[in-house]
Amino acid sequence: MKKIMALLIALIISGCATYSPIEGPGRYTSADSGPDIVRHLTNRYNDRASMCRNSPSAPAFLCSGVLIRGTSYSTEYHVWDPNPAGNGVSFSYLRTDAKYDNLAYDYNTGFIFYPIFYAPAGKFDPEILCFFPVDGATSNRPDQGCGQTPGIIASRECQAQGINTAAQYVAHFNASPSKYQYLCGFNVRDELNAGATTAFNEGIKAEGLVGTYAFKTQNEIRMAKWAPNLGTTVPIEAFFYLNDTGKVGAQYNQRDFKTQTGIWVPMIKLTLPQTPASDAVFQFIAADQAISS
Repeated sequence: MKKIMALLIALIISGCATYSPIEGPGRYTSADSGPDIVRHLTNRYNDRASMCRNSPSAPAFLCSGVLIRGTSYSTEYHVWDPNPAGNGVSFSYLRTDAKYDNLAYDYNTGFIFYPIFYAPAGKFDPEILCFFPVDGATSNRPDQGCGQTPGIIASRECQAQGINTAAQYVAHFNASPSKYQYLCGFNVRDELNAGATTAFNEGIKAEGLVGTYAFKTQNEIRMAKWAPNLGTTVPIEAFFYLNDTGKVGAQYNQRDFKTQTGIWVPMIKLTLPQTPASDAVFQFIAADQAISS
C-alpha cells in the first residue's frame, strides 16, 4: 500500500483531505480503551463510505468496515502469525451492507485488524489483494488465494472475465453449477488505483444482491502473507469472541499477545446479525478480560 500511504501524506500536507463521514481524522492510538475500541468498531461498521479521504484511489476497506479473521488454537504458531501451511491470509469484511450470520468453519474467536488509515503509528500495512463477495474456497487457489481454482476457468479473477459490475457478478453466480470454487474474486490490489475502489464497491453491492446465500456464507478478503514474529508491529485492534467457547480462546490470545509484545489488546464480544434486518453488536465486557491492562 505504498502508493496509498504516499497519497495520504500528500493530502494531509495539502490540507484538502476529507474524511470518512463517521470516524474523524487521524490515527487511533495504542492507548485506546476497550470502550474506545467498541466505539471505533461500531462507527466503522455503520460507515458505508465508497472511498476514503475523498480519494478515488483509496478503497473503503482502508477506513471503513471491520476486518475480521476467524482462527482456531494452535501450538505451532501464534494466532496473529499466518498459518505456515497457507498460501495467503483470509479475512472477512463486516459492514451494514456486508452482513453475514456466521464465520468460516464456524469459528467463534479470532482477531480484528485496524484499517490502514487509522492504525496506530508503527504498525505494518497488510497487503490486500482480492475480494470475494461470497467465500471463494481460496485455500485451493494459487496467487495467494486470488487465482483460478485448478481446472475451473470460470473461477479466474472477475475483471479478467469481463466481470466488472455487481450485476455481472450476480449473473456469474447464478450461472455457476456449484459455488465456492466456481466463483470469481475482484482484484483490489493497490496498483489498480481507482480500479480497486470501483471493484471493491461493486463486490459489496454484489454481496447484497446475492441475498440469503451471501448472508449465510461470509465474504472473503485475501491478504498477502506477512512474516512471522513481527511482534509490536502487527496491526491487531482487538481479539473477539462470539460465545463462551470462543471466549476461552480469546483470553488465551490476549494473554499470549501481551506476553510476546507487551501490548494489551481488548477482547470484544461480537454478536453477528442473525437476520438481514438486524445488525452486528460490539461489546467490551470488563469481567471477560483475561488481563485488565
